[in-house]
Amino acid sequence: MDQDRPREIRLALDAIPLGGKAEGKAGDDAVLFVRDADGVRAFQAKCPHLGAPLAKGEICGGRLYCPWHKAAFSLADGSLEEPPALEALTRYPVRIEGGEAVALLNPEPAPVKRAETPVKTVLIVGTGAAAVACVTTLRREGFPGAITMVGREARPPYDRTKLSKQFLAKPTPAEETLLEPDFCAAHRVEGIAAEATRIDPATRSVTLADGRVLTGDALLIATGSRAVAPDFAGRDHEGVMTLRSLDDAVRLSDAAAQARRAVVVGAGFIGLEAAAFLTKRGLSVTVLSREAVPFAKRFGEAVGAALKRYHAGNGVTFVTGTVARIVGDGRVAAVETGAGARLPADIVLIGAGAAPETALVAGVEPDENGGLPVGGDLKLAEGVWVAGDIAAFPERGSGLTARIEHWRLAQQHGTHAARAMLGATDAFSGTPFFWSNQGDKRLDYGGYAPGFDRIILQGDPAALDFIAYYVRADRAVAACSIGRNPAFTAFLHLLGENRVPRPEVIEAGADLAALV
Repeated sequence: MDQDRPREIRLALDAIPLGGKAEGKAGDDAVLFVRDADGVRAFQAKCPHLGAPLAKGEICGGRLYCPWHKAAFSLADGSLEEPPALEALTRYPVRIEGGEAVALLNPEPAPVKRAETPVKTVLIVGTGAAAVACVTTLRREGFPGAITMVGREARPPYDRTKLSKQFLAKPTPAEETLLEPDFCAAHRVEGIAAEATRIDPATRSVTLADGRVLTGDALLIATGSRAVAPDFAGRDHEGVMTLRSLDDAVRLSDAAAQARRAVVVGAGFIGLEAAAFLTKRGLSVTVLSREAVPFAKRFGEAVGAALKRYHAGNGVTFVTGTVARIVGDGRVAAVETGAGARLPADIVLIGAGAAPETALVAGVEPDENGGLPVGGDLKLAEGVWVAGDIAAFPERGSGLTARIEHWRLAQQHGTHAARAMLGATDAFSGTPFFWSNQGDKRLDYGGYAPGFDRIILQGDPAALDFIAYYVRADRAVAACSIGRNPAFTAFLHLLGENRVPRPEVIEAGADLAALV
C-alpha cells in the first residue's frame, strides 16, 4: 500500500451479508464490517476483553456478542452493552466505492460525555470485578468527581477468572493478569491498600484498620468473598493452599514448579479448572470430592458424568470421599480420607467454595445464604449500593432472590450501581452468565435455575457437544452448553429480553437463533 495514502481496508459488499458481518484484512490490519438496512459500519476486529475474533461472534437483535465470553456491543455505534469487556469498540469511517466497502484506518473519536450529578465523591470498598466496572462506567459516562477505591490487596486490579486456568499451566508473570498496568492512574482513582474494619451504610462511612474514616456522597460495597478452608487436621502444613487471590495463584504456581503430585479437595469450578491445568503442567492430580459425579446437582448427571470422563481421560484421578486429615511433618505429605485411603501429595488445594464478606457491614442482617438483601435497584440505603458476591438481589429471569458468585454478574452489578449514582432509576435486569475452561473445553452457563424440575438436552454430552436447557416452574430459565455457541448466545439474549419460548417449543427443536 502506498505510504502516502491513508491506510484502508476494502471488502466487496457481496461478502458482507445483509444483517450480518465479515472481517476484512489488509496486511496485519483487520476490521469487522457489519451491514444492515442503515448501511455498513466498521469496528475493531477483536474483542477488547481478551482478543476474541468478533467475526466468530453472534448477532442477536441489535447486538454483537463476543464468541468467547459474551461481551455485547451495539451494532449501531459499537458502544458497550454487556461486560466482561470494559470499553466500547473502536469505530472506523466507512465509504462505499463501487461494489466495495472501504474502511479508513483512522479511528473515529469516542464521544465525550459529561455527567450532570449532585454526587461529587464516590467511595468503593473492594477492588474486584464490581468495583472495576463501577469505576470504568463512571468515567465512560463522564463523571468528573473524585473516586476512592479501598481494598486489602496491594496489587492493581486483575482478572480473577484467569487464576485457575492457563495461569497455572506454566510459569506465568503475575502482570499478565492485570487489567491495566496502572488502573488507578488511568481512571483517576485514589487507590488505598488497607483493611476495612467497619462499613456503616447509614453514614456512608468506612473505617480502616489504621483508624482512618472515609466517606463519600455515594458508596459501593463490593467486598466479594473469601475462600472457605475447613478446619481439617493438618490444615496448617506447608503446601496446603486455597485459590482466591492473585497472591494465592502465584504461590500455587510457584509450588507446582517443585511438585510432582497434587490433591484437589472439591470438584467445583475452581477445583476442576485447577486440576486440568496442573495436569497440563505435568503434575499427577487427584480430585477428592464428596460427590461421585461433579456438577450433577447443577447441570444434571449426563453433563456431570461427561465432564468427569473428559478430565479422567486427560489424566485426572477421581476419588469419592471426605478428608479425615492432612498428614505431614510440617510440610504436607498426603491426604487421608474418611475411608482410610492415603493420597500422596506435595500440594493440597482446598476448593471448598467461598463465603461472602458481609461481617463488616453494620446494621444489616445477611439472609440465609449469607447475602445482603437488596431490591431491584441494588440499594442498601440512601446513596449506598451493594454489588457482586455479597448481593442477595431479585434475579429477573427466575423470579427468585439470588446470591450469585459470577465475575461477569459482579461487573453487571457494578455498572448498574455506577449508572444509578449518575441518576438512572431502572431496576437491575442483567442476565447471569459465566464460562469455565474445563481443560481445552469452554463451558458456558447462562441464567439461574436452582432446583430445576427437568432438563431438555440436545446434542451429545459424552462428546462434549451439547446444549442443556433447565426448566423450572414450566419455564426454561437457564442453559449450559459446550460447542453450541449460536444456540446458547440466542438463548442468553432471549432470556435477557424475557422472550424465551416455552419448554415444549424448545423441545420440539425451535431454532432460537431465528427468534432473536
